[in-house]
Amino acid sequence: MSKQFDYYLQDEMIEDFVKGFSASAIARKMKLHTTSVTRVLKRNGLKMTDGKGQNHSQWKGGRGIKSGYWAVYNPTHPRALNNGRVFEHILIAEKKYGRSISKTEVIHHIDLDRLNNNPDNLLLLQNNREHQLLHGSLDKVVSGLIKKGVIKFKKGKYQE
Repeated sequence: MSKQFDYYLQDEMIEDFVKGFSASAIARKMKLHTTSVTRVLKRNGLKMTDGKGQNHSQWKGGRGIKSGYWAVYNPTHPRALNNGRVFEHILIAEKKYGRSISKTEVIHHIDLDRLNNNPDNLLLLQNNREHQLLHGSLDKVVSGLIKKGVIKFKKGKYQE
């Protein structure tokens, strides 16, 4: 038994945990540190979840925005970031092209909307050079539209 807490407090912690309260909720209720509660629970043979992925208390399905792109929780994927997420457009492009996408290949969003991962909006390019050339061609088109007056620059913004 823990030297710090009497049997009554430990029994209350265990009872709350069995009822479904998290260790952090019990700690808040008892005005203790979460580590103190988890230590008592572990010493009494109760197992904690690892708090990652679906076991995390704030889990919302594993999809969120990272650096302006949708990212999906998939820690076993070879292109997973250090937080276990993979950019969704990579997964969709892999399905579309029927193979893994190498780290040197670039996936371009045709409509320039990083959140639009429709397969028809994704174009696979061999490398960053190809991607830069593609954006260069876009700059030429925009420049032409500015010269024709289709796009105007007013108050610090481009407008139609």
